[in-house]
Amino acid sequence: MEEREALIALNMVDGVGSVRLNRLIGRFLSAAGVFNAGYGELTYTDGIGPEIAAAIKNFNFSLLDTELKEIKEKNIEILFVTGEKYPALLKEIYDPPPVLYKYGQDIPEADLSLGIVGTRASSDYGEETVQHLIKEMKQSGMRFNIISGMARGIDSVAHYEASQAGIFNAAILGFGLNVIWPPEQHYVAKEIIKNGCILSEFPLNMIGLKQNFPRRNRVISGMSDGCVIIEAGRRSGALITADSALEQGREVFAVPGNIFSEKSVGTNNLLKMGAKAVTCIKDILEEFNPRSRMDELPDIDMNAKTPENMTGDEQKVYAVLSAEKKHIDNISIESNIDTVRLNGLMTMMEIKGLVKKLSGKNFVRGR
Repeated sequence: MEEREALIALNMVDGVGSVRLNRLIGRFLSAAGVFNAGYGELTYTDGIGPEIAAAIKNFNFSLLDTELKEIKEKNIEILFVTGEKYPALLKEIYDPPPVLYKYGQDIPEADLSLGIVGTRASSDYGEETVQHLIKEMKQSGMRFNIISGMARGIDSVAHYEASQAGIFNAAILGFGLNVIWPPEQHYVAKEIIKNGCILSEFPLNMIGLKQNFPRRNRVISGMSDGCVIIEAGRRSGALITADSALEQGREVFAVPGNIFSEKSVGTNNLLKMGAKAVTCIKDILEEFNPRSRMDELPDIDMNAKTPENMTGDEQKVYAVLSAEKKHIDNISIESNIDTVRLNGLMTMMEIKGLVKKLSGKNFVRGR
């Protein structure tokens, strides 16, 4: 058995995990050496009790054969921690996953890799913040990699917006590549691989156990120069990512939120504890080599570029809108379009995603 195959097999053994796996290889010098070791030798390794030692000795290698066959059939690539394609930043953390399953594009070099995470129950404010930051990244001309967890809410918006902007993004899973959950996330996964990849340290059919997600979160922060937390409740999983980032010596950023919103309790607490407040991409860039990066970055006009294929009236309406809500009567006055015609026009623009309707006949720009 080749060493790479032995490493995949050892990663499949129940209860091993990255820390124990690295300890085992440290003692027996190779994954193959671990499988060749005696039961007693295994139990003398720190953290390896009788149950895990028995699981290693009794491992069913037909499972490895099935795994390797499926990896080949589905065009999945295995990244080993000793390999050149393995994320360089991730190699620096205390317990890098020895094995990563990758589906999609290769991970490119970037000027900055940013983790973007937040609540699953995201608000319009949180989603618009993601759109705002990624639009600024695109306009900056810099090379960004976006890292997130493909969960509902902020994570999914970050992946979608990055893919639409042509920015590389990597989704880190807390389960195997065969177990995309919930089912509607298959749509997000398809968007991701257009300009990114999906990564997991877990075997293909591993389900999303509760203990897997802190491990997933430490990979998100480990692959990032810094992590941006956008909307997080008091006990949000995004805060675990922030903790991992701090432990790994990464920068932690938080977007200020509504003080009356439960969704902002976690992010606002991070700010109290010293996280840097973020309202634009320059807030992030100035923490990384501020002179060279900030001097080269042009002032970004969020209103400079408008979507293509709009009619003349649609362009007039879009020009007077922004992220700040505006009443339809004011839109009518500023665009010089009467309210009767404007009502129908706004309906069409909402269908196209050019505007978003709020309560009280107020509107903001869409995506």
